[in-house]
Amino acid sequence: MFTLTSYMARNTAVATVIFLVLCTSVYVQPQGSGKTVLDGVYTEQQAARGQTSYTAVYSICHGKGLEGISAPTLTGDRFIERWREGMLDGFYDFIRQNMPPRRQGKPGPIPDRDYLDILTYILNTNGYRSGASELTPDLLRSVMFVGKNGPQPVPDGSLVITVGCLSEANDGLWILSNATEPVRTRTSTTTTPEELQASSRKGLGSLVFRLTDFEAVADFVPGDHKGNRVQAKGYLVRQTNAERIGLSAVEVLDSACRQ
Repeated sequence: MFTLTSYMARNTAVATVIFLVLCTSVYVQPQGSGKTVLDGVYTEQQAARGQTSYTAVYSICHGKGLEGISAPTLTGDRFIERWREGMLDGFYDFIRQNMPPRRQGKPGPIPDRDYLDILTYILNTNGYRSGASELTPDLLRSVMFVGKNGPQPVPDGSLVITVGCLSEANDGLWILSNATEPVRTRTSTTTTPEELQASSRKGLGSLVFRLTDFEAVADFVPGDHKGNRVQAKGYLVRQTNAERIGLSAVEVLDSACRQ
């Protein structure tokens, strides 16, 4: 079984850096993440409009207090854990496309601007403060949904993207060394040009992840890319001293692993 302990025994210099990174409680917010929902990104008037729209259309399923009746709760720690460290556009698209469930191709029961107002009502009900300006569609991709204690590493089970060096451990195990802090992504098997550009601009990090589920990327042969700088996508497993990523996609960024 692969663990950071066994890896440290094989490479003490690298492992010392990894250990220090894993043990620190300091978290650096991902570059370019901009504002968070802690910054007051909507107005009280907008949230009041959202409450009116929500009550008229969704309270029968999600409850008047967002507590959930025949549909999931939209408030509390469990709700925040599901969406935190992602941009608001992800949650907005989810409620616009799924609330309420409808046949494919059928329009929603309310205009898109009302879904935006409902989103701000959900933020308000969850205790995120209001501000001086309304939340607008163009801000959704630049505002991060975080917990009350601010930006943190993405939670266990998240679909993530990271950059690092493809390396081989013992017994045919493959790892991503010098990896960057994972961030959420919304596509598992495809990569947008914007994601590739952002990954190409990233420097290397100090984390190590075991890579699993190579069968999901059958066209990628790890032995052909040993030592390459790669972008990895997949589902993050948070396990002390053995964090790993179940792969869904891999892209080679550089034939050499360098900053």
